[in-house]
Amino acid sequence: MNEEAKTSLFWVTSLVAVAGAFFVSRTPESESSSRSQINQPLFPSFTDPLAASTMRIVTFDEGQGELAKFEVGKDAKTGVWSLPSRNNYPADASEQMKNAANALLGVKILSVQSDSPEDHESLGVIEPNADSLQAGDEGVGRLVTLKGNNNATLAAVIIGNPVKGREGQRYARVPGQEAVYIIAIDDAPLSTKFEDWIEKDLLQLSSIDISNVEIQNYDAALELGNQLALNRAYDAKLSLDGSNNWQLDSMVLYGQDGEQQEIKLAEGEKLATAKLNTLKNALDDLKIVDVAAKPKGMSENLKADKDLVSDQQAVMSLATRGFFPVTQGDILSANGEMTVSLNDGVQYVLRFGNVEGLSEDKPAEPKADDEAKADEKPVAGGANRYLLVTARVNDASFPPPELLPIPKSIEELDGPPTDEPAAAATDDAKVTEESTEAAEGTGTVEQSGEGEASGSGQGQDKSEATTDAEPPAETEPPAETETATQTDPAAKATEPAEPATSDPAATEPAATEAAAMPADKPAGAVDDAEETAEEKQERLEAEQEKITKENQRKIDERKDKLEAAGRRVRELNGRFADWYYVIPEATYRNLRLSKDELIEKPVAAETTPGAGPAGFNPGMLDPASVGPGIQLP
Repeated sequence: MNEEAKTSLFWVTSLVAVAGAFFVSRTPESESSSRSQINQPLFPSFTDPLAASTMRIVTFDEGQGELAKFEVGKDAKTGVWSLPSRNNYPADASEQMKNAANALLGVKILSVQSDSPEDHESLGVIEPNADSLQAGDEGVGRLVTLKGNNNATLAAVIIGNPVKGREGQRYARVPGQEAVYIIAIDDAPLSTKFEDWIEKDLLQLSSIDISNVEIQNYDAALELGNQLALNRAYDAKLSLDGSNNWQLDSMVLYGQDGEQQEIKLAEGEKLATAKLNTLKNALDDLKIVDVAAKPKGMSENLKADKDLVSDQQAVMSLATRGFFPVTQGDILSANGEMTVSLNDGVQYVLRFGNVEGLSEDKPAEPKADDEAKADEKPVAGGANRYLLVTARVNDASFPPPELLPIPKSIEELDGPPTDEPAAAATDDAKVTEESTEAAEGTGTVEQSGEGEASGSGQGQDKSEATTDAEPPAETEPPAETETATQTDPAAKATEPAEPATSDPAATEPAATEAAAMPADKPAGAVDDAEETAEEKQERLEAEQEKITKENQRKIDERKDKLEAAGRRVRELNGRFADWYYVIPEATYRNLRLSKDELIEKPVAAETTPGAGPAGFNPGMLDPASVGPGIQLP
């Protein structure tokens, strides 16, 4: 063998040996590396869930070949959470974001499923990327990315298919890496549903606080030539009393030609309490499922300014959702409106627009149990409905207080003599029961019941026990005697004093005298002889100060309530002002009541053919007593 052949054989042998050595050493090292990752954190540097300020979730629609992006983030300056993927709609995300971050915090690698890119599709961990995907591609995972300050990535993972036979475990891959891991993760907080990240209770009211509801039931639609057709059904004002019972305050029906007819409940008719209570509860639990940005130029009170009316794009934005600005600046709705007033003076105006689209609710699966009730049918997913909301202060809830007049002089304070009790007695000048009776002219001894005791055989002259009351006719003495007794002063002067007696009327002349005293002074007045001019002035000033303070208390109380209502209205409109809301169609159906749903007709009594009304027995009637026009069966 020549030298050239020997050299070639040497190099071949060397290459085989090196390759073999590399293969032998590579396999154990790879396996060792994979084993070393087991039970280790998938994101070792992510240790603080509160550090996450942004979360982005990207999914792939295989049918449409499109990416869906959901994002929630916190403003670094204000700390307010919002949804950039929904035009920065305010998010109630503090707790939800913490739960989402905790879902990725501490996630451990249970095992390494594969290192081969060929397995990515079957395991569902292909990265959702618009540049490399097209409609029909399968095996695309859900990419979840958490970022902190300065846009630094805290954690990123592609969540793939569930692991068969292992509940709560999924295949997962870190973007840019080929290894596919099995991890245990609760991905429920990693939701892309809009309603999971917002304050779902739109109105934030309690049904027990509702005092009035006004319904304007009408339909509006654009016809050819952009003419607005308006078809009014009825207007109704309803209120809730202290016992939470519904009352119909007024109702106006509209005819086909627009004529108005005010009606009241007919005999036997009543409000549909069950329907109205359902309406009330629907307002309490009004949830939104989506939002859309409203065009600029519409104020918080849902008035359209001139710029908006002249902006065709803005007008079309409104009209396609069922809201039509008119020349007066008002907004009419495709399906009417409702005003809801609360006890605290806050008032909501709800306007119902067009159908938005199908809801995400899927029909319920029918029950396989043969004993399932017939009324437990699958509930089909319905449409959603556009809604405009605004809040305002209900001025009718804050009438001006009734202020007490402030006297300017002592004469005005004491007032002229009156036969009526003081209507606004002060605390330091209360009317006693005795003085009230005297002021009303009911304080004689006989009228108070004391006259009967004094004239019950004690030997006392009845003329002394009474003042102006006449004795009963049957006991009236001769005219001469009565005249002598009442007119002859000498007779009284020579009359001996009566001995002491147990008669209360005789032993209490002061009470009798007070009862007979005419009401020549108002309650609380002080005898002029006992009160100096200085004392009168002090009493006047004290009363003026007292009334002034009470009046100011009433004014301040009204002002405080008005300001509280105003603050609440500003807070609500801060949320409402920029958005169309979308509510479930089922909720809308509970709020939109026809006249027949609002008022229950009387139920006709069931009678047997040929028989009279219940309890009626024609055989018991006397034919002679039957009036004309009535025939017995």
